[in-house]
This record gives sequence, structure tokens and C-alpha cells, in this order.
Amino acid sequence: MRHSGIVAALLLIPASALGAQGSITGTVTDSVTKRPLAGAFVQIARDSNSFTRSVYADSLGTFRFDSLKPGRYMIGFFDPALDSLGIDLLPKLVVLQSGEERRADLAIPAPRTLVRHLCRPASPNDTTGLLVGHVRDADSRTPRIGTVTVQWWELTIGGGGIHRDRQQIPVKTDSLGWYALCGVPADAEVSASATAGEEESGVVLLRVPSRGLLIRDFLVSRADSTIAVYDDSSANRKVAVATLRRGSARVSGSVRSDKGKPVANANVGVPGTGIDSRTEESGAFTLVGLPVGTQSVEVRAIGFEPKRVAVDLQRDSATKLDIVLDRPVQTLDAVKIYGQGNASIAEFMRRVHGGFGHFLTAQDIQKRNALETTDLFRTIPGVRVTPSRGFGNAITLRGGCQPTVYFNGMRLSDDAATEIDELAMPNEITAIEVYNNAGRPAQFWGNGCGSVVLWVGMVPR
Repeated sequence: MRHSGIVAALLLIPASALGAQGSITGTVTDSVTKRPLAGAFVQIARDSNSFTRSVYADSLGTFRFDSLKPGRYMIGFFDPALDSLGIDLLPKLVVLQSGEERRADLAIPAPRTLVRHLCRPASPNDTTGLLVGHVRDADSRTPRIGTVTVQWWELTIGGGGIHRDRQQIPVKTDSLGWYALCGVPADAEVSASATAGEEESGVVLLRVPSRGLLIRDFLVSRADSTIAVYDDSSANRKVAVATLRRGSARVSGSVRSDKGKPVANANVGVPGTGIDSRTEESGAFTLVGLPVGTQSVEVRAIGFEPKRVAVDLQRDSATKLDIVLDRPVQTLDAVKIYGQGNASIAEFMRRVHGGFGHFLTAQDIQKRNALETTDLFRTIPGVRVTPSRGFGNAITLRGGCQPTVYFNGMRLSDDAATEIDELAMPNEITAIEVYNNAGRPAQFWGNGCGSVVLWVGMVPR
């Protein structure tokens, strides 16, 4: 009877006097990708005791804590994306009244906020972006201390003309393999790779948004084996012009057009390995013997825009990849580029008939249907085309030396012979000149190897 009386008395007491239980709900959002952060680990703690609870956000990023007593609560979340950004967010304070249902939305800060925090731009007009992530071992996923390097080509005006120079930014990781690379050119394709001691990744293409950021982890590994590529000179001492990495990873998949039709005879390869293949009639392809870690799969086919896809390859495992190629964007008539006085067709033809060097005219180039610019050099005597460690191929002359490269009459950097495929597409080239050291015109003089001259939009004056 006594217990029944106590229960009856409690039922008569207002819920507010007992401190009715409430709830806290919300959504976790990734402001970088503008998507809900599904699976985020959300934790709540009451500041007056050791009470803690945790839940995982659902597929829509939502979470809910029920049966909470009135009081002050600290609420926060963790997700691997925060780890990649290298930031710690302060928990949010929520004061819950008796019987109240409160909403507490959580989010990764907006990209511009993160860029200001990590880079502190020099001026309000700074539109460069931020690249962040980790360098990890491809097998164990443990952090690696190393370097991430971003490269790109940049047009500069000065010294009597327009020059195309290669720029690069290297950045060291911290002890946890984390890096933040500020000042990356925005809304332009840049190439990036990572090294950590004897481990390295392949080269991938990235595009960082203006005043924004991109998260990219790099998986590095030691190659299972390497293949040396030598020059084709008749000298007794062969010169290695490239060292290609090999491993036990595999990639298979299909190549289709943007209309869903299979693309046959497309060239599929992984830069830096020398491994490539042609697609079957069904568009299927398979590549084996690839190094593990972050690599690029490059696809080229006549009538389509080239495509490069970043992949993370695993040891003794096959990665499936379905690639869609786009048709070239229709553009206006090509811009006619006038170089110096030596850019005229008349002077080019005088050099052709002069007996020195090897030449390709616009008609010669059109007949070749080349997928890459360096494909145009494969039938020129004395020229060797070899895979490079980056995208495309490298050009060497007899003896394995790298020639000086001129682009519309302007001399490029000393290592441009390894970047020829990045200079222009084959259908943009209107003439090519190749000279050995002897008989080279004075205006194309350079190192002691020889010269390669590319013309784009060459027109008579």
C-alpha cells in the first residue's frame, strides 16, 4: 500500500517539476563536397558528469539523441574527412530545457574558411586553391613522411615573346603523413605525385577550385621490379633513358562513348609503366603487371577527347574501371599564331629543301592519325620515343640525349623533351622540324644534342 501511494503521488506531480526528458537532433554536412556526411561518428557529453553517448549519422547525415535530461551538453563529430583536412573542430554547446527537442546541425567548415585558416591568402584577390590529404603506404595504409609535388605549365610574357614554362610546388608531409599545399593554380589541370623514401606514387591530374580545396590522398609503394629503357644507338655503351615501374596489380574494364557505345581499338595505358593495351570490339581491356598505389589510367582514341582517371591499385588484386569518352567540343576556327619572322611557310619550305634535318608538313601530320604528339616522331630517323615517368612520352636523339625544344620559334625549358605530349595535341601541330647537332639553323641552336621545333597555326605572312 505504501509503494502504491508513492507511485500515485508521483503521477500527480507535473513533468516539469521532475525535469522531463528531451532530445537533440541534427544533420552532419560536408561543406566541401556539399553533401550529407553519412556514417559520421557523433558524440554527446553532459558537462556536469561523465555521461556520454554516441551514434552514427545515417545515409542522409542525420542523427538523434533521445531520453536526455535537462542540462548543458557538448556535441561534436568525427569523420575521416576531418582527418584528411588536418583540423580539429570545437564541440558545440547545447542547453537543453526540460522536455525540449533541440536541433544542433554540425558541419565541416566551408572551403573558403578552411583556405583562410590553413593558407592565409596574401590578398583578397588571391584565387589560388588548396590541396590537402595524406601520404600512406599502399599495402598497410600507415602514414608516410614524404613529399607531394604539383606541376603545371604557365605562360609568361617577357624577353621578347611568350614563353611556356613548367612550374612546380613541393611540400613536405608531417609525421602523420598529412600535407597542405597552398597556392595551387585554380580551375586548371595540374599534375601531382608523391614520394616517401624509396616509395612513390604515379602521376595524377587534379583540378582545384578557385579559393577552394581538394582532398587527395596518395598511396605510395616500392615497385616489385623496374624495367630500364635504353637508347637505340649503335654505341657499345647503352644509355638508360627511362626506368619504368612494375608490380602485381591489375586493371580491367571497358571504354564507352558518351552515347553508351563500346569504343574499339582505344589505347589504354598507365603512365610511368610502359604498359598499355588496345580495347576489343566490346570496348573491354585488361592491364597487368602494374605497380600498386595511386596511379593514372590514360585512354586515347581517335575522334574522342583523351581521358585520365586516377585509381588506387592494390597488390595481387584487380580493379574494375568503366571509362566514358567524350567527343571533342566544337570550337571556332583555329587561332592563327604568328611567331617571329622565321614562322612563315616560305622560310620553313626553304629549310625543307636545304637538305638538313627531318621535316613533317601539315599533310604528313594529317596522314598519321596520331593519338599523341610524340607518335608523329616514331618514323623520323634518329628519334626515339620512350615512355616517361609522367604523362605521355619522351623524345631522345641518337645517343639517348634530350634535344632542345622550340615551340613556335621560342625556346622552352631544358627538360621540355619529356613533356612534348603536354604542349599540344597532334591535330594542332602544323609542322615539325628535327635537327641533329650538325646542320642546325642558328635560330634553333641549343644544347649539344640537337633540336626539335614544333609549329602550331603556322601561316604565311
